[in-house]
Amino acid sequence: MSDFLPHPFWNFSLELYASEGVAPACLDLQDRRGCDVNILLFCCWLGASGRPTLTADRLKSILAVSDRWQADVVRPLRQVRKALKERSWSETLPETVDAARRRVAEAELAAEHAEQLTLVSLHGPPADRDRPAEQRLRAAVGNLGVYAVCLGVVPDKHDRVAVAQLMAATFPSLLKEEVDRAIGL
Repeated sequence: MSDFLPHPFWNFSLELYASEGVAPACLDLQDRRGCDVNILLFCCWLGASGRPTLTADRLKSILAVSDRWQADVVRPLRQVRKALKERSWSETLPETVDAARRRVAEAELAAEHAEQLTLVSLHGPPADRDRPAEQRLRAAVGNLGVYAVCLGVVPDKHDRVAVAQLMAATFPSLLKEEVDRAIGL
């Protein structure tokens, strides 16, 4: 959409989410663990851009705002979009229902964009792209670990595989072994 304010985090998210295996990994963590995909992407972006690892207190204050936005705006839009995909609706006036679903999907995407800009406004220390990739990887993994703590989740092997997919796409220049080691696989 052309009315979206440009931002490096948004551009990073679009590129990362389009990478092979990232969308399924994010949606798996969303469905199984209750993760907010924007927070997952934010954790990756902070680390990839050389920003310091989040503290649990800092992330909790960010989550207080993000969780409210998700509950009040994003999830209701997602529910409407999914309801419009139901077969019973699409049989009535398929073109009209499909047009409505597309508009709701656009509103959902705009709400996700607004959330991302809010996340950056709540925590935007300066980037340090000169940090070695291994340190940036550890920061990104650390951010996701802090997020797991905030959610009360003890990561299992399935979670680590999903995170490995995210990290491999975030840091394509690193070897799989380096990524796996950082994640504990």
